[in-house]
Amino acid sequence: MEINNPVQKKGLWPVNIYEWYYILVILGYVATLFTDKMRPGVFAAALMLIILARMTYKKQFSVKSTTDILILVYFFYNIISVFWLKASGLPVTVHLNEFVVSVLPMIFYFVGKSCDTDEKKDSFYSKFVAALLIVGFLGIFFHIFAPQFYIDYSFRYSFISKADAQTSRVRMDSVVGCTVLGALGVSGMLAGAHFIDRKDTRLKGIFFILCNFIFAVLSNQRSAMVASLIVIVYINYLIFWQFDIVDRKYFRYEMVMIIAALTALWFIDNSLVMKIWWRLESLPLAVSERSEQWIAAINNMYSTWFGNGLGANGHKALGLEDTHVIADGGLIKLYCEEGIIGLSLYIYILIISLKKGIGAIKRYYVEVGIIVIALLQSIGSNILAFQPVAPIFWFALGVINEEDK
Repeated sequence: MEINNPVQKKGLWPVNIYEWYYILVILGYVATLFTDKMRPGVFAAALMLIILARMTYKKQFSVKSTTDILILVYFFYNIISVFWLKASGLPVTVHLNEFVVSVLPMIFYFVGKSCDTDEKKDSFYSKFVAALLIVGFLGIFFHIFAPQFYIDYSFRYSFISKADAQTSRVRMDSVVGCTVLGALGVSGMLAGAHFIDRKDTRLKGIFFILCNFIFAVLSNQRSAMVASLIVIVYINYLIFWQFDIVDRKYFRYEMVMIIAALTALWFIDNSLVMKIWWRLESLPLAVSERSEQWIAAINNMYSTWFGNGLGANGHKALGLEDTHVIADGGLIKLYCEEGIIGLSLYIYILIISLKKGIGAIKRYYVEVGIIVIALLQSIGSNILAFQPVAPIFWFALGVINEEDK
């Protein structure tokens, strides 16, 4: 099966709107500060449909490899799962809401496939990180000064439980919420790593990495904090061992600098250091807290093979009659909603893609990192069911499969 035409049409839609997707979406979230009429989720879905229409017009789809076919099968499997969602007693709106935020972003798989040159990836990742800098620095401003209008805004959108400055400073939410900010911050660190293997862009890459590390830590999300530390280790491996960018003796100097910085921070504000430590130390507890919930969700599945239907175990179904147990963990949620068949398709797509990516790690080190870290965070969080997070995950999968045309 092949839908492919190497001739690119010009004239209509000359701008690659997918490159601007994240900046436009983040600006949509910023607009919610000023008007309740802005619906960033609807806006993002409309942008994805425009991207799909543009790629169709430009004939940029290539459906040829096993992975491509599996992607389409998985996409349509999620669509038809509405039948067993209805059978399990939930309304179609639950399926539609979940489809828009976690399945429609699969469009970015084909966006990633179309980014088959370093220049295209440079442009996409630069604009992706630019969007994160907007939301991150805006978040820092609100985190420090906590103006009352922002506190009221955060309370209205359930970012905080009490409308006061002290509560608003527990986590940095910016305009997207701490969960999304933390997950995007980690992905932004890896996107910044895209630029470290070239001398002319190395400083830019380091700046991107450090900024997004700060955003991830300030989100105060356990999964994001742990993931950001793993990414720091991964990036050091790339710099000192994989690419030999810097002499390995400087790795020791870096460790000394990190220890010195943590020591200085301890004397300046030891409560901040302890706060970070307590969050990291509580990670195993977070998993054990969810384990009973996961077991209950699995034991209440409508069908082991087909699952409960897309959205049945997500927060979109919370509070509805006949709702199944909410599975607060992306992979368990996926199994409960899609059953053995859906989970098998998903895992097989990941195995094929990661095998390609790891086999050419020097080319796909960023994309492998984005996928693996997202999956690790998905153990205890539904981050891939958040609309701002899912596109970068599917984009990374597409880039790895860019040569299958």
